[in-house]
Amino acid sequence: MLEAVELSGGAVIVGREGIGKTALVNHVAAAVTDRFHVVYVRGSTVSARSSYGALGWLLSDLPEGILDNPVQVLAELKTYLRHRAAGKPVLLVLDNAHELDPQSQMVTAQLAGQQAVTLLATTPDLLRCGEGLVRLWSDGVLRRTDLGPLENPDARALMETVAGGRLSALAVRTVWADTQGNPLFTSLLCRDQIAAGRIQHRGGTWTLTGPLTYAGEISDWMESWYRSLPAPERRVIELASLCPGIPVGTLLDVADPDAVDALEERDVLRVSPQSGSVYVRERLYARLVARLVPVGRSFDLWHDLLATGPDLERFPDTAAKAYASWSAASGARLAPGLARRAGAAAIAAGDPEAALKISEAVPDYRSNPEVMLERGRALAALARIQEAEAELEAVVLLGEPATTVAAHLELALARCTLPHPAAAPATSITAAENAAAALPADSRKSAGQCAVVIRAALAVREAEPRLLPQGLERIWEDRSVAEAIRLMAGAAHAQALAMAGRSDAAAAAAGRLWNDLQSAEYLPHLHGGEILTGSISAYILCGDFTTALEVITKATGLRYLDAHLDSWAELPAGIVHALSGRADAALAYLIPACRQLESKDPADLLPLAYAAAAYCYAVKQDWDRMRETLVAAPAFRGRPATSVLAVTKYFRTAAALEGKPAAGAARPLVVQGREAQRRGSFAEAVLCYGAAAIAGDRTAAGLLAAVSASGTGDAARMYQQLAAGLQQQNGPLLLDAAGRAVHLGNYGLGYKAAQAAHDAAAAAQDREMVRRSRVMANECYRYLADAHSIGHRLGQLSEFERDLAVRAADGESSIRLGSALHLSSRTIDWHLGRIFQKLHVSGRSELRRLLGGQVIGVEKGDAKPSGK
Repeated sequence: MLEAVELSGGAVIVGREGIGKTALVNHVAAAVTDRFHVVYVRGSTVSARSSYGALGWLLSDLPEGILDNPVQVLAELKTYLRHRAAGKPVLLVLDNAHELDPQSQMVTAQLAGQQAVTLLATTPDLLRCGEGLVRLWSDGVLRRTDLGPLENPDARALMETVAGGRLSALAVRTVWADTQGNPLFTSLLCRDQIAAGRIQHRGGTWTLTGPLTYAGEISDWMESWYRSLPAPERRVIELASLCPGIPVGTLLDVADPDAVDALEERDVLRVSPQSGSVYVRERLYARLVARLVPVGRSFDLWHDLLATGPDLERFPDTAAKAYASWSAASGARLAPGLARRAGAAAIAAGDPEAALKISEAVPDYRSNPEVMLERGRALAALARIQEAEAELEAVVLLGEPATTVAAHLELALARCTLPHPAAAPATSITAAENAAAALPADSRKSAGQCAVVIRAALAVREAEPRLLPQGLERIWEDRSVAEAIRLMAGAAHAQALAMAGRSDAAAAAAGRLWNDLQSAEYLPHLHGGEILTGSISAYILCGDFTTALEVITKATGLRYLDAHLDSWAELPAGIVHALSGRADAALAYLIPACRQLESKDPADLLPLAYAAAAYCYAVKQDWDRMRETLVAAPAFRGRPATSVLAVTKYFRTAAALEGKPAAGAARPLVVQGREAQRRGSFAEAVLCYGAAAIAGDRTAAGLLAAVSASGTGDAARMYQQLAAGLQQQNGPLLLDAAGRAVHLGNYGLGYKAAQAAHDAAAAAQDREMVRRSRVMANECYRYLADAHSIGHRLGQLSEFERDLAVRAADGESSIRLGSALHLSSRTIDWHLGRIFQKLHVSGRSELRRLLGGQVIGVEKGDAKPSGK
């Protein structure tokens, strides 16, 4: 932008309201104010009503009677600006160029075209800025810059500036989803939530504590915009806000077509080319306007819409949900068919509360099995599991075949989380299969596929891959199967392969699942979260922490997928970093996760987060915080998934092994490993046996050797080498295991394996293996924490030590260094030995490699080494 101002005729910045256009041009103007004479002009609806309205303050000093002669106006204005600039070039900052009157548009375009000014203009739509400005852009005089919405990381940075501290991922995601990355709205909405106590500071993290409120600065801003609209346009906006997705034909029956066209031309409305549905372009506009409409006015609009006899069956699901919610709020009764469809759409969109309200607007809804089924699903989505169980049992008692099958399957999913369900989940699945016999062939086939997928999901939940039903992969490959069911089959398949130790096949399946997820057109909120979790979990169970972190990072960067991370957004990354031994990195995620989950924990994951945090404190040797965290850790509210319980137990036990463990401290891990082995859970068994074996438990090493031999893939080979190396005290095997661990991102295990390789090589008096083991241990050590990096460590040395280290890496001998520093070569070697120990390097050659030649040939005191 600065280049466009200084080297060309200027620029025009295009973007929606609140996107940051004005802030950008003001920043650029401030940056060049020492070299340019800056003149500010702002268009507005008021100034546009009169000739030269926006330029009035500039023209007020010109001679009277010239406004009727545009040529004379231009000449006088050029003279006036040249005089005011006192020899500097003029920068004309033109905000809201689309709201200039035609005369002002013409004059400003001619000033820029004749190079009398450099122009910096803003507008939401260049084509509304007059022919002259458009021609300047098309002729290359002005550069065009389009500003888009902030992506999630940039929105986080803006919100953390507003809040003055770190925000939880859920707080960021919730505000960002409403503002769609609009910088102005993001900052206003964030401030409003903090003022209202909906985002609160807890333990160093700003966390979301309730639904967003829409009172405050942003409501005042929106009300001003809303009241400024002409009455016909305001009616259109009200209808599109109260019923987003309304079919365009229905809207035109109750609103002025010219107003609809005008709003669409100004990009305030969006009409879907596929469905013909109408939406307010900015989601936040719709939310705020819907709250600004008085209750009486809302009822009148609803009545006007109803009077046109709309074909509600042709309403898309989003519009059906909005219409049903609007009708329920207006006190109207809903037909069961519309309520069922609207309720299902609400659950799919992650709004189960709306589904409950919609169902209650159906007369005698308890006698309608379809409506009752959606109520049960909504209650389950809200984690009100016992209520959901009772509602679904009532559906079964109504005896309608199709809903009976669906209710039994939903009961299976609900009951697996209850400590004391009325019946076993497997019993519910069998009941669904039996009830499906009364359905038509196509429905029977679909019900059978759902039953297979739910059996598979339960097998994965119980960490018993041997219980996996047949036909799962066929369902995943069948493109005729509903997308959510098909991808859930893929998630269960990938996780089961990883649990069973078939890491190669599991990684391939997880990669394919990830690709399917990215290309999925639409997934219900609940199912999408389960599928994304399955993809990440498959890589974790494969022991491939590197790829697991890559998937998590990619998921948080995609607008579609990041919605499914919900309130546990920080937890997956924290768990992976903890398993990999990177305690500092893990705590950076786990602490915000704990604070957020304390406010909202629908999946009952807080005990896991606390256990992982306690383990990380143990890795850091912070025993007081470890004990505090373990004491504060809550119990599980319900019956957790076996894999969640297993990792929680693992972290709690492994924490005790990080210090100087007492004899037998690793035995609980051996017991847990045996139980996992009995269930056929290879991944859990090798995790527990491996941690116990590296801690010195010889029984665990033998068990690890036996179990790992049955697996495939890099993780299995790593554990095979680790077990054999520990049993035989074989340095090369242990070093190979450390190398594989680093490749998989398991730096903690790699560090311990390299240390074990060093000890074995030292006992065998193998000096070369000792050196190689030390290099590997140092490499792992540097990965374990940013504070271990060579750059950070160099910064901790004294000036003398740092200068000595850099000169030694540069190739100077100890004799030459001693002569230059008036010390003996032995004293130099003693100092270098201490320096290498502090830097965790094996010698000059490793230090030189890590510095990457950056310090060679530069003044020693100015060395700036790289992080790694």
